[in-house]
Amino acid sequence: MNVNVIVIGGGPAGVITALTAKSVYPEKSVCVIKEIGDGVIPCAIPYMMHTLKDPKQNAMGNAPLEKAGIDIIEGNVVSFDPKAHSVTLESGQTLNYERLVLATGTEPVLPPLPGIEKEGVFTIRKSMSAMVELREKVHKARRVAIIGGGFIGAEFADELSHEPKTDVHVIEVMPKILVTAFDDEFCDDVTEVLRSKGIHTHCGNRVVSIDGKSQVESVTLDNGGKIQADIVLVSIGAKPASDLAQKAGLRIAEKGSIWVDEYMRTDAEDVFAVGDCAVKRDFFTRKAAPVWLASTATAEARNAGTNIYGIRVLHQIQGTISAFSTKIGGVSFASAGMTCRTCQKEGFRYVTATAVAPDRHPGMLPGASELKVKLVFADRSGIILGGQVSGGPSAGELINMIALAIQKKVTVRELDMLQIATHPLLTSAPTVHPLINAAHQALAKLRVTIKEFPQLKKVA
Repeated sequence: MNVNVIVIGGGPAGVITALTAKSVYPEKSVCVIKEIGDGVIPCAIPYMMHTLKDPKQNAMGNAPLEKAGIDIIEGNVVSFDPKAHSVTLESGQTLNYERLVLATGTEPVLPPLPGIEKEGVFTIRKSMSAMVELREKVHKARRVAIIGGGFIGAEFADELSHEPKTDVHVIEVMPKILVTAFDDEFCDDVTEVLRSKGIHTHCGNRVVSIDGKSQVESVTLDNGGKIQADIVLVSIGAKPASDLAQKAGLRIAEKGSIWVDEYMRTDAEDVFAVGDCAVKRDFFTRKAAPVWLASTATAEARNAGTNIYGIRVLHQIQGTISAFSTKIGGVSFASAGMTCRTCQKEGFRYVTATAVAPDRHPGMLPGASELKVKLVFADRSGIILGGQVSGGPSAGELINMIALAIQKKVTVRELDMLQIATHPLLTSAPTVHPLINAAHQALAKLRVTIKEFPQLKKVA
């Protein structure tokens, strides 16, 4: 069987690559090979436990692909030959391609813990059947231990707190929850929200064993503490699913990712890689960054799909800015770019400021909540390096505005003079908008720097 474009992987990156390629090159045949036939939308997996009445509401169906005239094969690819331009499935079927796209995603990381194989230990699997099984077990459990205090761990803990009879513990080896995405004050806010919902957090602690006979009964911490558990959910991260590429002789980058250039091309002719399996480079440092987000994956997918038969769009992806958002206990938390912690780690000189205001005006209007914005700027150029937001639902879109500012290298002066639309029922007041006020405070701090560096007058 001959196909112009074969995409291996049916997640967001694979689907968007296929749809983009078919849209840009309608005369080409496109085929998606999916190993998981009952895939789910990855970002909404935690909400399959309680918020969604029926977990099937989170199914990642084939309708968009079918509507676009894209062929779908459910099967497992065991190998591909870049020289022969062929793909072999576990069934024995062989397909020939002109262009091949690897969108194989990630695999959960399992720590080498004694007892990790026991019944009742779960990882996050992107299949409907796996998540339905976990949902059934969760609803019966009364004691749940979550290993890992990243986004998945925090979101699952929040979701499970809806079960009033379930005792939930989050164990995080780092000093704070969500420490890689936020500065301390936001991490502390997340922890406070979790604890207000009855969730126990154990930061700075490591699980040393999972205990019980054949079934999980408890976990033991490195401080000697023991937490009773009917279920253990392991969410300490993932690793790129790059075995197929490695077997084919493709170049593998840092930490097991598939090496790609800025157009998502691998070092094998006519072979591309997109999404979580492909190497990510930091927007600021260009270092490899283990940041796996559907938003980044779909941007890469559009890049690859558009340029798959020749470069049409130049230099659109300059690196990941690690744009995150979540909602814990009814409070939105979002981050993009560098935190103060990462600036210090990478040696960036910075100025930061925080502003707080109601997200309605006046603040006594129904539905109003506190909106907090923290911005980080380079202390000489005044270019924005990052931002963090917490508050009501508007935080989710406000961080996207900050993300665009980061990618466009907007300066503190430009944000200070930003023209915005406001409305009493929708936004903070224009007189106290925390995005502009944070920029204004940072600009005042920069003026102090300018006295020491007169050549920076053009910034302020």
